[in-house]
Amino acid sequence: MSVQAIGNPPPEADQLRAEIEQQLPAIIASFSQVLREQFGFEGIRVGGFTIVPEEAAASISCNEENCSIDG
Repeated sequence: MSVQAIGNPPPEADQLRAEIEQQLPAIIASFSQVLREQFGFEGIRVGGFTIVPEEAAASISCNEENCSIDG
């Protein structure tokens, strides 16, 4: 699995991307487990997700296909 950077992330984002990419199978398995155990969803698993910087989250909108910066 790979992690795709979108836009112009700062250089330090490369290290974070590498760390997430290395742990991605376990992260996705954990999301799937939470859906089953905490929310009761059976027969599905997480296929992908978007990570945005916490400090910018209020100005970023995401839907099923992509994210965009508001305003």
